[in-house]
Amino acid sequence: MRSGVRKSVLAAAIAAVSLGAFGGTAVAEPAAKASWHSTYASWEDPNDKGGVSIYEHARKNGTDEYIMGQFLAYGEKLSIWDYHDNDRSAIVKVWVGGGDPAVYYGNGDGTRRNIDLSHDEGQRVMLQACTSDSPNAKCTPKKAKGVS
Repeated sequence: MRSGVRKSVLAAAIAAVSLGAFGGTAVAEPAAKASWHSTYASWEDPNDKGGVSIYEHARKNGTDEYIMGQFLAYGEKLSIWDYHDNDRSAIVKVWVGGGDPAVYYGNGDGTRRNIDLSHDEGQRVMLQACTSDSPNAKCTPKKAKGVS
């Protein structure tokens, strides 16, 4: 007898929930987090014999928001584009030769910052652009390979 009562109570509870008898409203699925699309490129710099310039770019899908880091071999110029509206500065990490990256901060939402660097010629250069220095930041894949 007990198992019949439990089955009836369980069936009534399922029916009540499916009919909204508890007065609750349907809870929507959480909104999907925005996805990002990354691109990168490298090219022989015509003004710097042996130099290879690079960029890494990430665009938030469905928006005009993006971040980008670019290293120009000629003059060793770094640019940080921060067109992601998140109230935080975009960052670009730059690896030259071996070792740990140097981290450069943009000037904040809606800006572009240009930085003069100085490195020995012929070193490998890699960079990564990120929406911020937060642990949840979106970053480019660090695939472009340049030469100072």
